[in-house]
Amino acid sequence: MRLVILLLSAAALQTQASAQMLKPLRVVQLCDPQLGFGKDGFAADSARFELAIQKVNALAPDFTVIAGDMANDVNDNHAVAVFLKIKAKLKCRTVVTPGNHDLPDPVTEEGLKRYRHRFGADFSVTKTKGVTLISANTQLWRVAPEKETARQEQQLLVALKKAKSRGDKVILITHVPPFVKSADEKDQYYNIPAAKRAELLQYCADYGVCIWFAGHTHKTHRNDYNGVSILNGETTSNNFDGHPHGFRLLTLQPDGSFDWDFVELSDADMQSGNP
Repeated sequence: MRLVILLLSAAALQTQASAQMLKPLRVVQLCDPQLGFGKDGFAADSARFELAIQKVNALAPDFTVIAGDMANDVNDNHAVAVFLKIKAKLKCRTVVTPGNHDLPDPVTEEGLKRYRHRFGADFSVTKTKGVTLISANTQLWRVAPEKETARQEQQLLVALKKAKSRGDKVILITHVPPFVKSADEKDQYYNIPAAKRAELLQYCADYGVCIWFAGHTHKTHRNDYNGVSILNGETTSNNFDGHPHGFRLLTLQPDGSFDWDFVELSDADMQSGNP
C-alpha cells in the first residue's frame, strides 16, 4: 500500500512538472538602469527606474532580469542604495547580472567581494517551467583574477550540461553581448573578446541556448546566430539610438517561439507617476 502511494505521488509530481512546461515563461528584461547616467540627471533616472518597477509589477511576469549597470559610478554608495531600495519593490523573482559599471576595471578580488555584498552572486542558475536561466559575469572574461574566471567557467559548463540532461531550454544572461553586428567582428568595448566569444557561441550550439539577454550597448539589437536569439533591449537611463526609454517583455512558448514586446516609459507616464 505504501509503495502504491509513493508511486501515485511521484506520478502526480511528474504530471505537475509536465503541466508547468506547457505554460509560457514571461521574463522582463531591464537594461542598464545606470542611475546617474541619463541626460536628465540622477533624479530622473531614479524616477524612471521606479516607474519601470511599477509597470513590471502590473505585468506580473515570472522573472525580471536586470542586465547590469545598476549605477553609473561603482563608488557611488548613495546611487547603489537608491537602486537597491527601488529594486526591492519588485514583486517577482529577480536575476541581477553584473555590468562593467558595477565592478572595478580591471576586476579585483575586493571589487568582487563588494559586488557580492551589494547585489548577491555574480553567477546564478534558476530553473522553472522547463527553462534554465544562467546569469554570468562578463567582466571575468576580460582582465580578472584567474581563479575567479576558472570558477565561473566550471560553473557555466556544469549548469549547461545539467540543463541539457533535463531537456531544458536555456536563457543566457550577461551584461556584454557576444557581438554587436557579426560573430567575427573585431574586439571592441561593446562585445566579448573574440576567443571567448567563439567558445561561448559553441557552448550555445552544444547545449541548447535559445535566448541570450544582454545590455551594455544602449542600443536596441536583435541578432540571430545559429538558432540563438541575442537580444539587447532599450534602457531606462540613456538610449544612444534615439529609442524611447523602456524595457522588454519576453514571452517564451514551450515550442521555443517567443514574443519580445517593448514597454515604453513615456514622458506622460513620468509626469503622472502612473504605470
